[in-house]
Amino acid sequence: MSNLTTSRRAEPMRLIALAILSAFGFVTMLTEIVPAGLLSGMAAGLQASPSTTGQLLTVYAAASMLAAVPVTALTRHLPRKLLLILTVAGIVVANTVTALSDVYALTVAARIVAGVCAGVQWALVAGYAMRITADATKKGKALSIAMAGIPLALAVGLPLGTYLGTLVGWRGVYAALAVVGAVAACAGLRRLPSLDAEATAQSRQRAAEGGRSPVITALLRPGIVVIVLCAFAFQAGHMNLYTYMEPFLQYSGLDGNITAVFLVMGVSATVGLWITGMVIDRHIRTLGYSVAVCFLIAAAALGIWSTNSVIVILAICCWGLALGAAPTLFQAAAARAAGDRIDMVQAILVTLFNAGMATGSAVGGVVLAVTHASALPWVSMAFFLAITCALVVHHRVALPAMVDGSRST
Repeated sequence: MSNLTTSRRAEPMRLIALAILSAFGFVTMLTEIVPAGLLSGMAAGLQASPSTTGQLLTVYAAASMLAAVPVTALTRHLPRKLLLILTVAGIVVANTVTALSDVYALTVAARIVAGVCAGVQWALVAGYAMRITADATKKGKALSIAMAGIPLALAVGLPLGTYLGTLVGWRGVYAALAVVGAVAACAGLRRLPSLDAEATAQSRQRAAEGGRSPVITALLRPGIVVIVLCAFAFQAGHMNLYTYMEPFLQYSGLDGNITAVFLVMGVSATVGLWITGMVIDRHIRTLGYSVAVCFLIAAAALGIWSTNSVIVILAICCWGLALGAAPTLFQAAAARAAGDRIDMVQAILVTLFNAGMATGSAVGGVVLAVTHASALPWVSMAFFLAITCALVVHHRVALPAMVDGSRST
């Protein structure tokens, strides 16, 4: 009876911790994307052109990509809770500097700091969420709760931040983000459970491996290379079209409703994440195939019926459902395959996610330059088809069964 009572008391504590992690993700993701909705105001305030100001998104993503693996490796001796709080604190400081800065170079430096913190945070969250969840049949659901802040930032945060910018200016938006981040960090200090450093938990095994590089050790885990390459292809296929959604929508007459289209995609992504939380623990392979098929159907519909506004909206909904599921799918699969190397594997995954984002945007730009926007869905389909083939051929290692040995369909 005492064990049952303890379990019932632990459940709401765990949910509170996961909600705090979700708040971290919300602030971090919104920090990354909010310049897209504040571009003209920031350009005027920093005395820079809109195109130059737009590079504030690029430097953030680049810093996340380049920092995730080395910084995670260097900080593996630190307790996980402390490191998570430090990443949020760094983002709070960066947003505060951004709110006060009149100098473009200083703003770029603040964005680099925020990007580094984000890269480390994304590497930690999956492992942390799953380690504080004792029940192996609920680890995937825990991860989906912890990651809920990302689609919420896309669906609600960006439109709200853009609207808030019209009321209080872009500096007020960054100040508000700093305040929300500080509150979340304080909540984390009080309510997040402490976890040992990765290095402490693995010291004997590392000694047995003769000091082999933690990156090499992580990549040698069965399935990891396939999973991270699929994650790269997913981001490349998504960003290839997402970055240039506005010129693509001109074919369907929806170009004047870009905010509404992004809102539809964000809401659909939130629904997709909720569905993922319900099924991922028991049916990760079915989920993986479903995500791949949804992307393929959406890309095909957008390519064939790009001039039909109704079908375009339906395809965007289908795309959004898959978009909400895909990051959690790959993180859960990587976590299962990683074993006790989860933080380093997640750092590698973050690096490939960001590399895929940069690659997708670059490929889409080339496609747009040499042909026209209606070709973008077909390029995305090529990436999604590669993912589908990889998941089918390597399903045993790319979509592994639950860590407790239970069957996963």
